[in-house]
Amino acid sequence: MFEAVPPSDGAGQDLPHLSGPAAAIRQVLAAHFVRGCPHVLEIGGHMRPVTGYLTHAPLSVTSIDPKTAEYEAEELNGRPCRVRHIARKFQDVELDFAPRSYGLVLLGYSLKPFGKREPLGKLMFSLLDNASVVVIDYTPEFERAASQVPSILARPTLTSYCSFELKLEDPEIAATPYARRRFHVLRPSGSAA
Repeated sequence: MFEAVPPSDGAGQDLPHLSGPAAAIRQVLAAHFVRGCPHVLEIGGHMRPVTGYLTHAPLSVTSIDPKTAEYEAEELNGRPCRVRHIARKFQDVELDFAPRSYGLVLLGYSLKPFGKREPLGKLMFSLLDNASVVVIDYTPEFERAASQVPSILARPTLTSYCSFELKLEDPEIAATPYARRRFHVLRPSGSAA
């Protein structure tokens, strides 16, 4: 059973830029912005899915990342919830959410192509366009993310709800590009805040 507490630091398993104590602020912020969503879909949760940071009672949480630990449960924080952590590429997972029923979390955004399928193809755009809220965090110095995120931010179906810069001061990463982050929260165009 998952409880809404930060997971262990993942020492020896996690990437250095994800394992310091300040890195968890990204999941805390994402959990805040999806707290009204009956379903939470995370793509790219790596070793630290947003699941353990959620404090509301969603009907389901799905976290997809090739490096996540496979996990399934029917409860979150002592309440019924279908929890799935899937160790695959998102392009290889069948998803069936009703439009506007889910929050889409993309922390540490750095999606790669999957075979001949581009990360920003039809599937990702459909997920973005049908989410009730989209939360994105990325390192602006990381070329792959910096080249893709502007296409997401420019979607005519989405509008910016808020955005801010984060500087993580964990000693392990303070002098690296991973310490500087950009965080965006997007909502469907024309929706009430």
